[in-house]
Amino acid sequence: MTPTWTPDNMPDLTGRVVIVTGSNKGLGIHTVKHLAKHGAKVYCGARSKERFNKAQQQLLEEDTNFPHDRLVFLKLDLGNIDSVMDAVKEVKANESSIHILINGAGMVTGQSSKESEWDEVMTVNYVGHFVLTNGLFPLLKAACAEKNPDVRVVSIASNTPGIFLPKNYEFGLTTPACFHKVVPYYPWRWEYLLSQFFGMDMVRYSVAKVATMLFIKGLQQRVDEHNLPILCLSLNPGGVATDGAEDILKPLFRPLLRVGRLTPDQGSYHSLWAATAKEPRQSFGKFKGSYLEPIGVTTTQHPVLDDEEQRQGLWDVTTAEVNRNLDSRGLGFLAEWK
Repeated sequence: MTPTWTPDNMPDLTGRVVIVTGSNKGLGIHTVKHLAKHGAKVYCGARSKERFNKAQQQLLEEDTNFPHDRLVFLKLDLGNIDSVMDAVKEVKANESSIHILINGAGMVTGQSSKESEWDEVMTVNYVGHFVLTNGLFPLLKAACAEKNPDVRVVSIASNTPGIFLPKNYEFGLTTPACFHKVVPYYPWRWEYLLSQFFGMDMVRYSVAKVATMLFIKGLQQRVDEHNLPILCLSLNPGGVATDGAEDILKPLFRPLLRVGRLTPDQGSYHSLWAATAKEPRQSFGKFKGSYLEPIGVTTTQHPVLDDEEQRQGLWDVTTAEVNRNLDSRGLGFLAEWK
């Protein structure tokens, strides 16, 4: 597969502030690379300074002229809400506006994982980004007041819901239980067939990615209600040959993922297109709140994305659960989305 759009088509981003989560490896490191090369100041969300430094060194080894001074380390662990809140405070202390937010971090694990208040796959893929976007919303709104504003929120989703979740799958995204037991039940096709090929829990991952896509739709609805010209998009980066992608399959089947795949650099193109290309802004009505297949193809990944009850229910229960968590520790509440 050869991308039809490349970062050579990106506009000059001088003066624009961008935040990218999951920035130190895989698609993320190439995303920040191209953003910085085109003039943006990029906050690189990573769990440790060591990871950030390693990524920065990799970019310098690839290109000794890489403008590494445009990258800013942002300590961020999306699986820890306290870390997310601290990251928000850090950005607010240094910036008055943000032009692009790319929610790129993700996680997929086996069917068993570490104990925590909320399921870690759901927290990293969805809840952490919900809280981060909420905290940074005033800065996104501030950027809308600038001359010729072009403010965007891009979340990396996946095409896996259409593969692993039947069209009639009954989600449980409207109750707090979805944060503890993400998968209400496993489809028979997974139980008796697909699970034999995969070493990771792709059903659990798919439900978390559905939550990501519903979040983008809900966010677009809210910014529209307040007449804010913020473009919200979720997307599938495409089939990318990364170490993480191979790990989802059991060892015997991993060679299958090495055929006809995008390189990690090419895998960053779709999110870069969504974040910077002229077409989504020029056709705002067509693209707003959409899920995209590469590159820039609007589609419905799963029927649940058109389910208003699930979308609103997930938004409401997320707000309630996060507020309960914050209030129990004297940390206040989420801000209003306005």
